[in-house]
Amino acid sequence: MFVWISLAAVVVAAFLGWNLYRRFGADRIDAFNEKRRATAKLVSRGEFVDGNRHLEVALAVTQSTFFYENADMQASLDLQWVREIEYDSELATGTAPPAGKVLRLRTNSQAFEFIIPGDMVARWHMMLPPRRAAGPVSDVVPGLAPQVASAT
Repeated sequence: MFVWISLAAVVVAAFLGWNLYRRFGADRIDAFNEKRRATAKLVSRGEFVDGNRHLEVALAVTQSTFFYENADMQASLDLQWVREIEYDSELATGTAPPAGKVLRLRTNSQAFEFIIPGDMVARWHMMLPPRRAAGPVSDVVPGLAPQVASAT
């Protein structure tokens, strides 16, 4: 009997600790936003989507860099390497986010997806207007020869 009560107490303590950690996680995102607010053109909350993982992050954009960070990671993309910027209502997996829009940034080798809150989408459009790649990859990447399709 004592073993069952001890086990239940451990489970309850673990649940309360996890709940407390998640509650303070929102405060950490706000701290990242405040840190970037002085130098960034725009800061907001968002979700970084990596496959089926959705990570809450602080988003910020400066003249030359796009930042996304939380307590577990600090990452950035130089805007000079971003070939395409698009806003969509679906993720690459075909699922629609429950709220907000998808901000998709494509480089030559990878696509990055973020879910932006609905009330911030218009501001993100102003700071990072949608754009398509200028032409074929060979036009963008020096030294890459254009591919010619042959009829056989």
